Amino acid sequence: MTAIHLNSLFNKKIKLQQTRVFSSTSIFGVNNPVFSRPSVFLALTAIFTALTTVTTLLIVIPFPATSGYFNLGDSMVMISGLLLGPLGGFIAGGMGSALADMVGYPHFAPITFLVKGCEGLVVGLVTQQNQTSSRIYFRDILGLLLGAFIMLLGYFIAEALLFGLEAALLELVWVNSIQITFGIIVALLIGSVTRRYVASNLISQLDRVK
Repeated sequence: MTAIHLNSLFNKKIKLQQTRVFSSTSIFGVNNPVFSRPSVFLALTAIFTALTTVTTLLIVIPFPATSGYFNLGDSMVMISGLLLGPLGGFIAGGMGSALADMVGYPHFAPITFLVKGCEGLVVGLVTQQNQTSSRIYFRDILGLLLGAFIMLLGYFIAEALLFGLEAALLELVWVNSIQITFGIIVALLIGSVTRRYVASNLISQLDRVK
């Protein structure tokens, strides 16, 4: 009986330690059943990194004044933040966008990694309390707006230093503001639905596989 009792206490201690580990990851937005599984979180982060790259390259309209280009990638950066939280949003947003820049605009890749990564991080940080909801809350709108501000400000500062104030203002008005507005609209339309599907349906499907 003593051995059985000690074994039971040992198992409870292990479960408690696992719970503490998973709860500590909530600062990264991993605060629902799906993201308490590291393998699932890593797989989804890899998938959304690839989706961000593909979406960024889907439509490319060059802007000669700054050697930049219009693209649709911000929609996936923001959705990554909504779905994966700050850590996943930073990785998928930064890496996915920078990889797209490497195709034809490698000089922008380091800037893009930092700016788009911070965009995804801020969106995920502000909205992580709603990671299992299909509804749009004030935090979601606030997170998307703050992410948009990070993107606009980051590129404006970088381009003003590299190409001058006039060129940076032109891209801000004619490229980045339109691009980020499209991203917000798409994220509002499908981002919250996607996170709800992943948080509920995906976890049940994974349980059936076991």
